[in-house]
Amino acid sequence: MTAQAEAHAKKITIYIDGESYETTSGRTPVATLRGLRRPPVPADKDLWLDIEDEQDQELDAAGTLDVVDGMRFFTEIDAITIRIDRVEYEVYKHKMTGVELRAVPSPDVPADRDLWLDVPDKRDVKVQDEDVVRLKDGVRFFTAPGRINPGRAS
Repeated sequence: MTAQAEAHAKKITIYIDGESYETTSGRTPVATLRGLRRPPVPADKDLWLDIEDEQDQELDAAGTLDVVDGMRFFTEIDAITIRIDRVEYEVYKHKMTGVELRAVPSPDVPADRDLWLDVPDKRDVKVQDEDVVRLKDGVRFFTAPGRINPGRAS
């Protein structure tokens, strides 16, 4: 076996829904990844590639992917309940950008209001449109005027 073939056949560890699985690196059909999970990912569920600090990628069941050590995948997720201005909303993503979060309420959060992540026991964080926010049940956001006019001096 050549050194290149040996390196290609090397076992790596990937994660699906938090569980570790051993496989080989390189071009892999998504169907093979779906079958690694025990039980396998059901046909009516999607498999996603978890991309750190970016939007996750839904994988085409008929596609292939270059698999490398440490990759993380997850199946279609249950609803995550978040709050924006004390109103509960259900979302179906682990991560959302500021633009996506602003579009959750109906009507959308107006452009003249800032969106803030309510951080318990710490300073709250202003969410910019391009920011990617990791979501879990109970995460709270609030909006505030983007610009406050203090009024006339007396």
